[in-house]
Amino acid sequence: MSKKRIEKPFTIELVSELPPAKRKLRETVYDDVIKDLMGKEKGIYKITIEGKTLKTIYPALNKRIIERKLPMKLRVRSGELYIEKTE
Repeated sequence: MSKKRIEKPFTIELVSELPPAKRKLRETVYDDVIKDLMGKEKGIYKITIEGKTLKTIYPALNKRIIERKLPMKLRVRSGELYIEKTE
């Protein structure tokens, strides 16, 4: 019996480097808040973002503060969000 060669529906090839991404990372309103706060002096600031609830703002800002090791702390008092800039 002779073996038939089966064509594969894919190809695999080695490349020297990964091509650049087509889309750029977008900046969010949370990044803008942090950028603005970095330019301000030490103190406590009340944060409100139109159309966003405390449950969405808090984790988004907290994640960025922790990842970037920023000198800021989030505080919640009476359903309001405050950021304490420590440096």
